[in-house]
Amino acid sequence: MDSRGKDPPSEDSNVGLCRSCRHMRKVQTSRGSTFYLCRRSEKDPAYARYPRMPVIKCPGFEPDPETSNAQASL
Repeated sequence: MDSRGKDPPSEDSNVGLCRSCRHMRKVQTSRGSTFYLCRRSEKDPAYARYPRMPVIKCPGFEPDPETSNAQASL
């Protein structure tokens, strides 16, 4: 908790749409850094390989069924 009595935002809460997109792959380095790889960039150069966060609008966004099911059960 912070000085205001609130829990700090989770790391994933600052990611935006990518957090629940089926094309996102979370990459963690040995130094502890976390990056979010857009796998759409592998076939379409219009997409950034590592987009700037938070992503609030993306024409290639597709909900990840696993993430959507997990959020629905909360």
